[in-house]
Amino acid sequence: MADKKDQGRYARMTAFWALLLLLAYGCLGGAGLATTLRSWFPSWGSPWTGRQPLIGDVDLAKFVTLGVLAAGAFFLHRVLNRPRVADMMIETEGELKKVTWPTGAETWAGALAVLLTVTVLLGYLFVADYVLASFMPGLMGVRS
Repeated sequence: MADKKDQGRYARMTAFWALLLLLAYGCLGGAGLATTLRSWFPSWGSPWTGRQPLIGDVDLAKFVTLGVLAAGAFFLHRVLNRPRVADMMIETEGELKKVTWPTGAETWAGALAVLLTVTVLLGYLFVADYVLASFMPGLMGVRS
């Protein structure tokens, strides 16, 4: 791994930060770990200090949640730097460098082609549905 320290760096950094943000959302988000801990243990919700910048009120639930987040970050760092995982990330980054990405004009042309196709299909299905809906009761013998 020592000779591959800088290889796959961007792929590993991207994977680390994406997974860490997902973990942080699970811990600190709306009904995340901090909220769940406060509902399970109501006494954990009493603030220790006044409101702090970035993290708000500090209570036992938030402290435990930040500890879980720090342990998760350490775990992610360790896993993403294992030789097998690092080799996979190095190969992934190498393959992504070979990809020919579309230009802005090609992307717009593709988006317009999809939009036109969906619009034409929408019109066809609307007309077909209207025609079938107006003729089917007569064909089935249903009188309104």
